[in-house]
Amino acid sequence: MKIDEKIVENVAMLARLKIDNKEVFIKEMQKIVDYFQILEEIDTSDVDAMYTPIEDNVKLRGNETKKFENAEMIKDNFPSRENNYLKIPGIHK
Repeated sequence: MKIDEKIVENVAMLARLKIDNKEVFIKEMQKIVDYFQILEEIDTSDVDAMYTPIEDNVKLRGNETKKFENAEMIKDNFPSRENNYLKIPGIHK
């Protein structure tokens, strides 16, 4: 696949990027695409599909609730409180 200015402009528009030096971006993007084309040439027909490279099963914790013992310490470290509520800056103007 050949990377050209039209592809770079499309990617920049989709990613909401402002690209100052398109020539450098084209070269770097072409290197990435070329590398993936090399990877496509590797024969993986006799390799089993894996969803993770880790062979061990994941040890999940039990589905049980546990009361956090030190919630007051966290509340005491918060810069602004009112009664039992933590105050944060507003997000609406």
